[in-house]
Amino acid sequence: MERIERPATREHLETLIDFALRCAETEGFDKETLGQIRLACEEALVNVVSYAYPGKEGTVAVRCSPALAGGIIIEISDQGIPFDPLSLPVPDTALPMEKRKIGGLGIHLIRRIMDDVRYQRVDGRNVFALTKLLKK
Repeated sequence: MERIERPATREHLETLIDFALRCAETEGFDKETLGQIRLACEEALVNVVSYAYPGKEGTVAVRCSPALAGGIIIEISDQGIPFDPLSLPVPDTALPMEKRKIGGLGIHLIRRIMDDVRYQRVDGRNVFALTKLLKK
């Protein structure tokens, strides 16, 4: 299990994303799947940077571990305001853009890309776990 923690700022996004991708690469994902994992991690991390610490500074951690079934679990955690991104309603993507509610598309995208997505509030931390399995 590997872990990195950085200030929750835009300047550290690439470092955090690259860390998760290096972990995924060691698990054997192909280039296309690594691109999908990058997109999911970027969406989740931008949300933390943008909303977890309104008016104050904080940190975000990325922890990687192998999935038992083969693949990777990427946990993104912060000590920001409690927020379960899975509580957002699934957006109606059939509606025209001007009639859609703002928000929720990022988590919708993450759910479509990853094989399993979970949220927990543990010891004052938001823990968002993204699992991607290796295709056999």
